[in-house]
Amino acid sequence: MAACCARIRDDLSAYADDTLAPKRWEQVSYHLAGCAACRADLAAITSVCSELSRCRETSTAPDALAARLESIAGESAGMPLYMASGSGELPSARRTRTRRVAQGGVALLAVVMSAVVLAVLIAPDPARLTDPVKTAREQFSMSTSAVSVNEAVGAVLLASERGADFGQSVSYQQRGTDSRLARISADRASRLLRGATESDASLTGTQKVWVSDGKGLYRTADVRTTKVAGEGAQLEVLDARGDRFMSSFLPAFGARPVEAPEEWTFSESMLPEQVGDRSAVRLLATVDGAPAAAWWLDTQTGVLLWTERYDGAGDVQLAMGYKDLHYGDATLSDDITQHISLEPASASQTEGWCIGLPECPQEVAGLPLVAYSSSDRQGHRSMMLVYSDGFESAVVGWTEGALEGGSGELVDQRAGAPTVALWQADEAVVWVTSNGSEQMIREIGEQLPQHAEHHASLLDRVRAGLGRLVPVG
Repeated sequence: MAACCARIRDDLSAYADDTLAPKRWEQVSYHLAGCAACRADLAAITSVCSELSRCRETSTAPDALAARLESIAGESAGMPLYMASGSGELPSARRTRTRRVAQGGVALLAVVMSAVVLAVLIAPDPARLTDPVKTAREQFSMSTSAVSVNEAVGAVLLASERGADFGQSVSYQQRGTDSRLARISADRASRLLRGATESDASLTGTQKVWVSDGKGLYRTADVRTTKVAGEGAQLEVLDARGDRFMSSFLPAFGARPVEAPEEWTFSESMLPEQVGDRSAVRLLATVDGAPAAAWWLDTQTGVLLWTERYDGAGDVQLAMGYKDLHYGDATLSDDITQHISLEPASASQTEGWCIGLPECPQEVAGLPLVAYSSSDRQGHRSMMLVYSDGFESAVVGWTEGALEGGSGELVDQRAGAPTVALWQADEAVVWVTSNGSEQMIREIGEQLPQHAEHHASLLDRVRAGLGRLVPVG
């Protein structure tokens, strides 16, 4: 069969029924005029059609059968078989169902694609951290006040970050150091300071806090303190007018590790010194012969009565001491505006406690993990790890989100305040806040997720957008 005949044969039935388009009808007619074989095929088709028409006139199908066939054929009932959809097959209920399933699948796919596009469009942008340095210092203040012997200092720093008015800066008179000192071991110093954190004395009193403003003067505030053995401590920070600005509750922790830095050396006063009306032993820490910190501890109870921290030049950087102190029965107030929620690190053995960081180190730069807190509210994860040896502390923070105005790295140093180092680590912001050295902060940073620009994949945006479309309670 010639190739031209093959192209014509498929249209012979339609030509016989006179249903071809005019242009195609002309093309088939031109071919038939010169092809005897195709004219013979056309004659055979015409003969069959004539016979079928004659049979239809003399014999009709029952009405019920005709109605049934028409219902099966559906939309194709009024057209010749060769014009029906498909490949010339008779219509059937199975094929109708198949066609409808296919049409439904296409419609469902269109709905799904529309939902995906909509999800991408409405997907929320990552939370922007507009003032992460302030947040980092707030968390450092709360955390270290819960794990160090300088609770009042942490409370005042937190109140200062929140806008408390402490009036004009004032001067501070460094405590006298006339009594002779005797060199002691780091273990002895650690036991003395651990005794201050583990003291079971119940007391009430008012502490005075001085924090250097970096210009030779000090921001100062009074802190009313109430401690109840086995329960915790309440700190009420007063502003310049003597009004309570905020109050904090610190839960009672168990024993905490207190280890002195290797480069520190310690001396103890050979004779008692006076802090108000209490007898105290003075503990002095030095680094390369220069004073680093001093503590005055109650000789009877071990309670910390006074403390000073010094900068590299030997000047007081911050100080805290009791103006008045009373031992005995104490009651915690129910009117507390700020709860500090940190758990001892011993609770961290529960599987899954650490969210965010690939691995949560039990120690960073020689500082042991002493407390932590974590949150996964409304799908926004964050966590805070507190490391402290009783002398130096570091708070590691991790929260999902992005830095405002870019995804770079930032180090913020300010006189009288802990140093903050923070950076973008893909989907989250990581920061380290510490009163330790720059070298310590660098060492800690090396143990944490490294800097990487924030990048949200298409799948992440679809998931976030669907979370808005179909919120899960």
